[in-house]
Amino acid sequence: MARPPVLLSPVLPPAEDPAVTLLLHGLCRATGAHGSTLTLSTPNGDSTTYVFGELQGPRLVLQLQLADRLGAACELYGAGDGPAASPAALEAIQPLLQGALQALAERSNAFVQVDVLSQILGVRSDANLLMGPDGEILWANARGEDALARHTQRPQANLDGDTQAAPLLDLVVEHMRELWRSGERARRRVLTAWGGERWSIDLVALPGLQKQGCCLVALAPVRLPAADDLHQRLARNLISHREAEVLALVLEGHKASEIAPRLGITEYTVKDHLKHAYLKLGIRSRNQLLSRLALGSTAS
Repeated sequence: MARPPVLLSPVLPPAEDPAVTLLLHGLCRATGAHGSTLTLSTPNGDSTTYVFGELQGPRLVLQLQLADRLGAACELYGAGDGPAASPAALEAIQPLLQGALQALAERSNAFVQVDVLSQILGVRSDANLLMGPDGEILWANARGEDALARHTQRPQANLDGDTQAAPLLDLVVEHMRELWRSGERARRRVLTAWGGERWSIDLVALPGLQKQGCCLVALAPVRLPAADDLHQRLARNLISHREAEVLALVLEGHKASEIAPRLGITEYTVKDHLKHAYLKLGIRSRNQLLSRLALGSTAS
């Protein structure tokens, strides 16, 4: 599995962010100030100063504490007149301002991360989704959009080992929660969906974007290997070339009666090859063979 993308350091809102302007406007109204400045800084030394109104008159400075080691300082100009600018009033406003700024910083960080991830994943051919902890779709590439459309038309799917079918997105969300509960960073499973199609599903946990974090979800069709490929991949299990030929045709969905004439052998011989191959691999069915190949595990 590919290495998970590294999460970015905190990203500040742009200098002309209308949400920051609106926040400073409300702060001036609440304190009676004529204008204000806000300076935010990140641990790597980046900083942005936001300005609103007229910077004249007495100056009051608010030092703010934000998470992610973000620095924040706010200056109010002309707020020295009237009770609105009293120390008690400013003390009451401070936690509200800190919470609003933290939310703005997290929003900006999330937007940039989604943009970066979309560029990274956009070059891949698999169906890729970026999902929030409650199953909301934050981003999807073209194949991801197609997978979601097909999910709407044929919503039922089941993970290997589960006999109970459920909506695909419900399975993904539950799989994500299992990943977080386990403390693992990544996990792969195989599912059956869309009328019998087999897909591998890779999940990579991305903590930090939200309280519980987000997940990268990659869906890829299980590609059926040819006989030569099977023979090479299963060499450690002592699978013969003839057994690999039988397995390749079984993976395509052919029955013993159909395989026999194609290989020029009897139906009994086909079943005998299949029995020996399954015994060597420690499996009992085509579905188990598909899962084994999809998960990249061929050791006994």
